[in-house]
Amino acid sequence: MSVGIVTDSTCYLPAEVISELGIEVVPLQVISNGVAFNEVGGITVDEVATALRSGKSVTTSRPNPEVFVEAFEKLHRAGHDSVISVHLSGELSGTYESAVLASRKVDFPVDVVDSRGIAMMLGFAVQAGAKLANSGGSHADVLDLIQRKCAGASIIFYVDSLEFLEKGGRVTAMQAKMGASMNLKPLLHMINGKVEQQELVRSSEKSIARMIEIVVAAARIKSEIAVHHVEALEAANSVAEQLKNLTGVDSISVTSAGAVVGTHVGPGALAVVVSPQV
Repeated sequence: MSVGIVTDSTCYLPAEVISELGIEVVPLQVISNGVAFNEVGGITVDEVATALRSGKSVTTSRPNPEVFVEAFEKLHRAGHDSVISVHLSGELSGTYESAVLASRKVDFPVDVVDSRGIAMMLGFAVQAGAKLANSGGSHADVLDLIQRKCAGASIIFYVDSLEFLEKGGRVTAMQAKMGASMNLKPLLHMINGKVEQQELVRSSEKSIARMIEIVVAAARIKSEIAVHHVEALEAANSVAEQLKNLTGVDSISVTSAGAVVGTHVGPGALAVVVSPQV
């Protein structure tokens, strides 16, 4: 049986990887000042950052189930007997729920996976699963690999300002005010599919250094590592170089986070994903 792979736009895989592996990507939406844009091709993270700085209202929205039905059927028409659909944490978005609803509307096998993660936590798993599927792996083996990659992945965020976390309800107005007055920079991680505050560190430099320490402790020689940023390319490149030297991981990708993540963490944010090779 041939297995098709679907994911959503928060995987942040490079476009050339998506094309080469034949992955079908369903976009989330970003609503800026009341206008909805697809995350893929509709709005950039830089445009989101500009909107946030200017005080415009920016939110995000899940795809509707019909979009997933179209993606599943497209792969089925292309000759895939079954589909595995892998998505950002159901604690962060209704995207997973939409995919589950869509899976019940088609007459061929579709397994929907809640990655319990976001960004390349999801992307590394999707990429590994697609490679195995394209080499003839069975539905069960591809599903097992994806689930193990998702379960083993971790992410840590450095956020330059508490302002956007406050707007998203991640911190209270009082916490944001105190953090700003004391120059505290939050480090966040994901626990059971939810973004939680890990610790507050005084100053950007100390916070990024602490983030690197945490990643080095989590990484192994056979880990895959990706660095994401929101309008912070220079800092992201610096983090990647330090991690190469400290972990022995030769290749670390540096990519801009997408508009959805940018909406919630704001300009200047960094994130590092560690995914074990399983």
